[in-house]
Amino acid sequence: MILSNRNGLKNTRNMLRVFGGLNEGYACSEAELSKEKNFSSRGYPALETRKPRRKVRQATGMNGMYHLNGLLTVEGTTLRYAPDDGGDAVELENALTDGEKKMVGMGTKVLIWPDKMSFDTAAGTLSALGSGWQQGGKSLTVTPCDAAGVVYTPNKFGATEPENPENGDVWLKQAEDAPWSYRDALKLYSTAGGWQNILLNYCRVTCEGLGEAFKAGDTVTLTGIPGVVKNAYSADFGGDVVVDDVAGDSVILSIAPDIESVLYYGTCVVTGQSVVWTAMDGKTTQTFDGPFPDVTAQRRVPDLDWLTEHNNRVWGCSSTENVIYACKLGDATNWFSYRGTAADSYAVTVGSDGPFTGAATCMGYALFFKENALHKLYGSKPSDFQLSSLRCRGVARNAGRSLCVLNETLYYLSADGVMAWDGSLPTKVSTALDAARLSNVQRALGGALDGRYYLCLSRGSGEENTARLLVYDTERGLWQEEDLRAEEMAGTGGQLYLWDGQALWAADPSREPDGQNTDGVEESIPFALTTGDIGMDAPEEQYLSRLTLRLDAEVPSRLEVSVSYDGGPWEKLAEKTVEAKRQSIDLPFVPRRCGTLRLRLEGAGQITLRGLAKTMAKAQGGIFAAGKEG
Repeated sequence: MILSNRNGLKNTRNMLRVFGGLNEGYACSEAELSKEKNFSSRGYPALETRKPRRKVRQATGMNGMYHLNGLLTVEGTTLRYAPDDGGDAVELENALTDGEKKMVGMGTKVLIWPDKMSFDTAAGTLSALGSGWQQGGKSLTVTPCDAAGVVYTPNKFGATEPENPENGDVWLKQAEDAPWSYRDALKLYSTAGGWQNILLNYCRVTCEGLGEAFKAGDTVTLTGIPGVVKNAYSADFGGDVVVDDVAGDSVILSIAPDIESVLYYGTCVVTGQSVVWTAMDGKTTQTFDGPFPDVTAQRRVPDLDWLTEHNNRVWGCSSTENVIYACKLGDATNWFSYRGTAADSYAVTVGSDGPFTGAATCMGYALFFKENALHKLYGSKPSDFQLSSLRCRGVARNAGRSLCVLNETLYYLSADGVMAWDGSLPTKVSTALDAARLSNVQRALGGALDGRYYLCLSRGSGEENTARLLVYDTERGLWQEEDLRAEEMAGTGGQLYLWDGQALWAADPSREPDGQNTDGVEESIPFALTTGDIGMDAPEEQYLSRLTLRLDAEVPSRLEVSVSYDGGPWEKLAEKTVEAKRQSIDLPFVPRRCGTLRLRLEGAGQITLRGLAKTMAKAQGGIFAAGKEG
């Protein structure tokens, strides 16, 4: 008798120990997550819940956050500043307008738009970037002076050299046909050197309060100066002039004298009713009747939509003017200083259409974005600044706050998804995410911590407004999603602060100065994940006979596991509550026959998914051999 032979049924077992991140696309694998909440790649290759956050304090009406040697917040109209070194906190009530702020740091100062204010983190003081002054009916005096601001009163006059001059005599050498014109020459006598020319190529302007409004080096715009004053001294009085020095109520202005003037060597006294010109001899006068408007002086600061700091200058852009501005070198109070030096301000008009959508500094460039364009500015001084424009995927509308530099790469949200720019062309890094859920955002905020890019998006309006906090691990290229709705965000380099509309949170409590303090730290974190389809890579003659989940619980945790077969409804498989800290759990189950299945884990606490063991079995036995009796 011949016995038939049967092949043995052999099971295979493999372990999934490397978990990917969020993948909302059709190609989501069993090692990735089609949905998830509050997991992190910090325990890679395992899948670990995010770190618990810490509530720093309650906060309402947050209009802006910025970190520079400490955390600065604008809450309503109140400015608060908490230094990193533990020094005294600063609170300034009713200091700013109630509205969203754009802030940038330079040196020890935080500059705030649209208020155009500067907060000094060292002194704890707030001051205006711009300044203005108005004559207000008071008398204003204008007289020519030298570079030191000295006003000379001649004691000698005439076309011929005085006889027997004494040391210190001042002689106005006059032309016979124009005795007070700029063609005259002012000379000072010294016994050692004889008559020496004195150049009066500056003007001293004096009026109550004028010197207090400005400082040396300011560029000031004058308006309301009577025409007779311009004709007497310089046409510069009708525009921007440079304050060379300040002395009491006087400012010394650097001007280009009108060489055709016939009234240069004299003093003008300006009131609302008249201008009285008096020659240097004190005897010759002319009166010009008014009325004349009030003279005003203003140190202007432009209205800017987006700001960045680069090479000791603050750069900004204006969508209304389609202009990019840079302040004077090291001086954010002066934006219209053009003296032909390397410290000058700078402005350039761009030719691309549409509003500016963001600004940042990266890889040695000052960058300005529109939705479909990138403008790069580089150079060391205004004379060699160069503007380079590139048509590319720029920053999406309402996403200017998503710009964030992390590990020498700039990340931002474009209309096509999340982009990374490292100095060449933007590269899309959000192919794993649903593009529809990244579009038409009402607000986008970006932040960074430990090589992870945090991106909070708000879409819709009113009751339909939805928000999600996405986290991109730039080192591993993995996306995760967390549960907090961030209305404001500020990174310090070693910490990330988030405001959810009611309270201020620290993303990593251990990095706080009192990191051992557990007050306000989350004890239990709600979490959820849904895997991709499991079984897609199994051959037809095998089926999944057993699954085992291997987890660690860090704190008392609750866990529920559900399964969906072939896209069907969810069925609860197991529920587990862990009371002790640091406990390992194995959750085995036998699935029913199916093509594919998905797992869903939900619960609260802190867990780490370390592995998923799969046992595959043959779908049928071996082939019976046909036998013959012989």
